[in-house]
Amino acid sequence: MWRRPAVTVFMLITAVILPLPVQAQQKPFTQEQVSKMVQAGLGDDSGAKLIEQRGIDFAPSEDFIQTLKAAGASEAFLNTLRAAKPPVPASAKKPIDQVQIILLLAGRVPSHRVATLVKERGIDFDAKNDYFREVRMGGGDDDLITALKGAKVTKAVTVDSAVQARLAEIRQHVARGAEFTKKSQYAEAEQQYRAALQFDSQNAEIYVNLAFVLAQQKKWDDAESAEREALRLNPQDDMAHASLGAGLGVKGDRDGEIAEEREALRLNPNNDVAHVNLGFALESKGDRDGAITEYREALRLNPNNDAAHSNLGFALGSKGDWDGAIAEEREALRLNPNNDTAHDNLGFALGEKGALDGAITEEREALRLNPNNDAAHANLGTALGEKGDREGEIAEYREALRLNPNNDMVHANLGSALGDKGDRDGEIAKEREALRLNRENENAHFNLGNALRYKGDLASAVAEYREALRLNPNDDAAHNNLGAALQKLGDRRGALEEYHAACMLDPKNATYKVNYERMLQKVNQ
Repeated sequence: MWRRPAVTVFMLITAVILPLPVQAQQKPFTQEQVSKMVQAGLGDDSGAKLIEQRGIDFAPSEDFIQTLKAAGASEAFLNTLRAAKPPVPASAKKPIDQVQIILLLAGRVPSHRVATLVKERGIDFDAKNDYFREVRMGGGDDDLITALKGAKVTKAVTVDSAVQARLAEIRQHVARGAEFTKKSQYAEAEQQYRAALQFDSQNAEIYVNLAFVLAQQKKWDDAESAEREALRLNPQDDMAHASLGAGLGVKGDRDGEIAEEREALRLNPNNDVAHVNLGFALESKGDRDGAITEYREALRLNPNNDAAHSNLGFALGSKGDWDGAIAEEREALRLNPNNDTAHDNLGFALGEKGALDGAITEEREALRLNPNNDAAHANLGTALGEKGDREGEIAEYREALRLNPNNDMVHANLGSALGDKGDRDGEIAKEREALRLNRENENAHFNLGNALRYKGDLASAVAEYREALRLNPNDDAAHNNLGAALQKLGDRRGALEEYHAACMLDPKNATYKVNYERMLQKVNQ
């Protein structure tokens, strides 16, 4: 039975990132001013010099660049615009406080990045042994500790002991939250972040971290509320926009997700997490090339982003580059052996290459790390089915559907597996459920056509095959099976056309060739 299993890559943002300082520019041009400059005939070397002198206050998109080019801007002008950097707020040059460092680690910003920020900006407090312990709880390494010990300290003129005590409470709760997050104890982490907010309800970064642990518990509405509160407190927080975008994507609002990720990148073009999230959103809308571009940009900015490697691997696999997919998933796992999504995607890629034992091993490892990974259950089911273990296959599909009852692809695959065991009524029920969830599911139409054909309902089978082919005219198996149904209905010429189409799409398929040649003889008799 023909099945086309699907993998769902679930990507949520996980970090709060402070930008590295760059030289500030005075009176930068706005996007509107740049447009008017080109309209006024200054889209040449003279305009380029003005941009070099004053800079810009926005991140120009490629669409904007192309609009300027169409309006007459020279390549020199456009290259200068591409090279221009939006100014970094003066606040980015302030020394980092004790809570910000813990929050960065809690947001899973790599320790070496935090160390770089400490070296660049200094700190506004005396770091002592008890603080170093909290830094390690949050994921800080020896390099960060060394950076803290050697950092330039710029303290406020007056020190309020009550304020210092409050900061100590906040950082302790955030450090514990970070520690629980590392252990995937998200409910406990939520408690710690909420406790921190009792001491500082105006801290946008705490809300971003709270949103992450809420999302991990699938508290989508609560996560969105936390993200929106973070943006109310700080509309310029690029990571809050990225976080909100990911949350909207999970709830099915892909356009909203894309808008938020693009806003995050307008505020901070170097936000690798937002590039990953934007790539995932584009891929979800069918733009694989756009997704690959975003994943590669994320990796240019941060080669150690395991999620970017994993999602790039999935995108490459979707385009048929399974070797490339396997290489990217293995790199993701080298960086983070506990990435269950990467194990799942690697298992799927290995299965597509025919390495079923390796596929099963990877899917089982994904489930050891995360028993609630419904995609891994589904892909394990497919691999077991390919090995002939129908009972195991069906059990995994059922578990995947228990975790995610709205996955139309798994309903379709379960239906096909039931059909393989001779349960045609069960197969028909599952395929119809898949189509109730998604009328555009080509596989479900195809599988339903098969089940109806076996049950003798040839007219309905033909209708389902035709619908599958409307959705994918290059489905050779659907052409072949439609030919078989038409042949039984006595439509020899219709059957011949379908067999011929199947042969043209897959000339090496011996079954298609035999069907076509036999029908050709009958038609010519």
